[in-house]
Amino acid sequence: MWNPCNLVSSSAPEGSRLQLPVLAPVSGKVGLLGDVPSPAYANGLFGVGVAIDMAGHRLQAPFDGILQDQTASGEQLRLRSRQGLELLIQLGIDSHKLMGEGFRAKLRSGQAFTQGQALMDFDLNLLKRRFGVAHCLVLISQTSKLSGIQAHCHSMLAGQEPCMTLHFR
Repeated sequence: MWNPCNLVSSSAPEGSRLQLPVLAPVSGKVGLLGDVPSPAYANGLFGVGVAIDMAGHRLQAPFDGILQDQTASGEQLRLRSRQGLELLIQLGIDSHKLMGEGFRAKLRSGQAFTQGQALMDFDLNLLKRRFGVAHCLVLISQTSKLSGIQAHCHSMLAGQEPCMTLHFR
């Protein structure tokens, strides 16, 4: 059976026609979803991409686009780039249990943003205290045109380097 998580690797696939880097929305160390303590995310139920072990307190826009929506509890955002790429960003695995505590949104659904713009501030200490670890999951569900996703598995600053590069057929 085909597993969409097989698209993600730390190396670039051969023969991709187009590459699109996705800047890290938070500071921290990038890793693979398989390292996340949630089978739903690790198995690609919500999309494929990378997990960032967060070291900062601000979520920044990885590209120019629109905030499509955000959960009422604030920990999950859906972004759409000007080119139509949809990205799901999840701050923390079980952070919905905080019921919005520790998340301060900077935009409302439907508002435009530019690359590097602050989208949200969050309480990293609260996330780590309550859940032991704080991952930011950067996921894409539109995989039909992808030949692979290269995860850039090292520490980085938000908005400075790509956390992953999408490779298109």
